[in-house]
Amino acid sequence: MSVILTGCSAVRLGYNNLPDIASWWLDSYIDFSDTQGPQAKAALQKLQTWHRKEELPAIAELLVQAQTLAPQNITSEQACKIWEGAQVRIESFIQESSRLAAPVVSQLSAKQLKHLEKEWATRNEDWKKQWVQGTPDARIKKRVDLAAERFNSFYGDLNLEQRQVLKQQFLQSTWSPEASYQRRLKRQQEQLMALQAMSSEITKPAMLLPQVEKALQSLILQSVRPKDAGDLSKQLQLEQQACQNLAQLHNTMSPAQRLKAQRKLKDYETDVRELMKI
Repeated sequence: MSVILTGCSAVRLGYNNLPDIASWWLDSYIDFSDTQGPQAKAALQKLQTWHRKEELPAIAELLVQAQTLAPQNITSEQACKIWEGAQVRIESFIQESSRLAAPVVSQLSAKQLKHLEKEWATRNEDWKKQWVQGTPDARIKKRVDLAAERFNSFYGDLNLEQRQVLKQQFLQSTWSPEASYQRRLKRQQEQLMALQAMSSEITKPAMLLPQVEKALQSLILQSVRPKDAGDLSKQLQLEQQACQNLAQLHNTMSPAQRLKAQRKLKDYETDVRELMKI
């Protein structure tokens, strides 16, 4: 939802520069070699070309569906239907990105995976400081403030009653920063082991490229659909709760706030259709 609520004025600029931005971001984690860097950037450019042609039309239609819902009260089922449509797009993106990334991933060295592990450790500490530390009241206030800021840009300023709805939702949420942090660490260890298995330097005999592609796709999919039954149940529960929360909050919005949301969605659609033309 935070992606949907991003200001549309930056959508076209950000999208068009995404290969450069993503290449820089990935390099900060992996520290690409002189040959891997250009390969990664070329793969990202191909991914963007594919996404522009194959995915943007479907995203535009999702935005049209959301616009029809914006003026009216909605149910959690309707909110989840939009999310399910987004999930299909995410899984399609994962499949194509895995195919294009596999050649670079198979070249990762033990030194680079150590660099990745070190970067994770640094960012894990930052995450812990942001979400785990502090009193429960302070953490709830931070979550309310951040969520309100995103919704303000979408609906216009929330009133006190709407902020109170947000607070109550967070108080009742099954999401726990402590449990989330532990799942984060567990997921990273699983990812590290999987990447080591895909590395032609570390694993002998090396995986064939189609095997790397399949393993990478499975690995990335686990970030949205965990393999562990308990983690998957928790993820589905959180998604259902998010749908309920969005419907509840949306239904408190005034006609003026709903109109602003509808116009914002239309702006996103316009941006997406303009990007399709390039």
